[in-house]
Amino acid sequence: MIVPPPRRRGWLATSGGLAGAAAAGAVAMVAATGGTAAPAPAAPPVSTARVVRTNLVTTVLTGGTLGYAASRPVVNQLTGTYTQLPRPGRRVGAGGTLFAVDDLPVVLMAGRIPAWRAMGPGISDGPDVAQLERNLIRMGYAAGLLTSPGEAWTAATTVAVERWQQAAGLPVTGQVDLGRVLFLPGPVRIGAPAVAAGDPAAPGQVPYQVTTTARVVVVPLNPVSAPPVTVGERTRVILPSGASAPARITGIGPPTPPATGGGTAQASPGGSGAATTVLIVTPTHLRHTGTGSGVPVQVALATHQATGVLAVPVSALLALSGGGYGLDVVEPSGAHHLVGVRTGTFAGSLVQVAGPRIAAGTVVQVAQ
Repeated sequence: MIVPPPRRRGWLATSGGLAGAAAAGAVAMVAATGGTAAPAPAAPPVSTARVVRTNLVTTVLTGGTLGYAASRPVVNQLTGTYTQLPRPGRRVGAGGTLFAVDDLPVVLMAGRIPAWRAMGPGISDGPDVAQLERNLIRMGYAAGLLTSPGEAWTAATTVAVERWQQAAGLPVTGQVDLGRVLFLPGPVRIGAPAVAAGDPAAPGQVPYQVTTTARVVVVPLNPVSAPPVTVGERTRVILPSGASAPARITGIGPPTPPATGGGTAQASPGGSGAATTVLIVTPTHLRHTGTGSGVPVQVALATHQATGVLAVPVSALLALSGGGYGLDVVEPSGAHHLVGVRTGTFAGSLVQVAGPRIAAGTVVQVAQ
C-alpha cells in the first residue's frame, strides 16, 4: 500500500485490495488526513477481470422517426366506379388486387417500369412485355410455355395471359388493357384512402396513399454538427420501450417532402437545427420494431472508433495520488501490484488502456 507521509493531507490510491467504484467514470480513492481519522468505510466487494483486445466505439444518440419507407404511388388509369378498396394497413404483393373498378380487379405486378400502353399480340418489343412475362412465370401461369422473360410478345405470352385472366376473374381476352396491371418495385402497404367505394374512377387519380413494407428510421441531420456517417455503417435504434434493435445506415440524402397520411417515416422537425440532409436507417430485424408509424426513436451514431485496443472495465481504474490512473494487477501467484496506465476511448462500461506489463489476458481487480 502507498502510505502518505505523516501529517500530510492528500488523496492516494492503494496497490492492493482497493478497486474502482461501480459507477461509470468514478474511481476509488483513500483519504489520509492529520489528526484523528474517521472510521474507514467498508471496502466495496471486488472481483477480477481480464484485459481484452477489442474495438471500442463512442456514440451519440440522435432523434429520428420510425415508420415505413416511401413508395411510388398507386395511380388509377381506368374509367368507371370504384367497387373495392383495401383496408389501411393491408399488405399487397405481386398478383394481389390493389382495388377494383366496375367489379374487375386492378392487379399489382413487380416491375420498375410503369405500364404505359395496352399489351397484346402485335405490339412492338419492349421492357414492359418482359416485366409482364417475368410475373407470369413467377406466378406459375407460364408453366410449359416460357422459361425466361423476353421483350417480344409471342403466342406463349398470349396463352399465359389467358391463364392469369381466368384465375383472376377477368375477361379472358389474351391481352392486357392499360391500367389493368400496375407495375411497382415491390409489395406495398395501404395507407390513408382518398376515395371510397362508389366514387367515380378517372385516370390519374390516386385512390389511397401507399408505402413500402420496409421499416425505416428517418434521421434529420445538421451537417455542421453531425458525426461523419457512411452508407452500410452499423448502428442501433433505441425504441420508446428502451429496447434496442440492430440496424444499418442505408441511405443519405436530402429531406423528403411530407407525407399526406400514408404512414411514411418523416424527418422530425424539432431538435436538430436546420437539417439539410437525412439518414435512412434500416433495422435488420423488423419484428423487433413493431408496426407503428411516426414513432419517435433514437439512433446511436458513432463519433469515434478505436480498433484493436486493450480495454478493461471502467470500474477497474484507480486514481493515483500524482494524477492519472492505475490498475491493480493480480499476478498468477495472487500477489498484487499497482501499474500506471494511460486511458483512451471510453465506450459503455469499457475504457481503453495502455501501460507497461499490460497485455491481453492480464488479470486486474475491479469493483463489483
